[in-house]
Amino acid sequence: MPKAKVVSNTMNPAGWRKQRRRAPGTVSVEMAMVAPILVVLLFGIIELGLIFKDMMTLNQAAREGGRVAAVGSSTTEIVDRLQSAAASLRPESLSYTLQYRTYSGGTWGEWMTLGDTSAEGYTTNDAPQGAQIRVLANYTHQLVTGGLFSSLADDPEANTVDLQASLIIRRE
Repeated sequence: MPKAKVVSNTMNPAGWRKQRRRAPGTVSVEMAMVAPILVVLLFGIIELGLIFKDMMTLNQAAREGGRVAAVGSSTTEIVDRLQSAAASLRPESLSYTLQYRTYSGGTWGEWMTLGDTSAEGYTTNDAPQGAQIRVLANYTHQLVTGGLFSSLADDPEANTVDLQASLIIRRE
């Protein structure tokens, strides 16, 4: 019985090696073309991850400040809670605004600055019960990648992005 002849190199591993040979240096040229794109993608993922982390931290800080404000804590206690919840952020780049408004005559009034009042030896915020308290938190995120993504920055010369979080909660 005669043996069958191999017509194609698809079943012969030695044939595969012969078919896969390329001109010398093509891998280097391909890598030189693809590497910059991969580096930009990598740094973009890192930068967006850091911005997302800072935004989540800022949202958590506003939430914590609002929870403390809702039970009547003083503005000092509210700011302390905001700062402790945002401990991973640079303090010099953080700012907070505390406001309240009341409901009267079927409409909400204008936002007013939240202050403190003292009664019976306790200091509380001056928002009356049932009022809305708004906590605004702002943070200036410094881009880690520098000028690589400065075109996306709010301040291209400083390479910063402004992040904002707010929370409105009812005063108990």
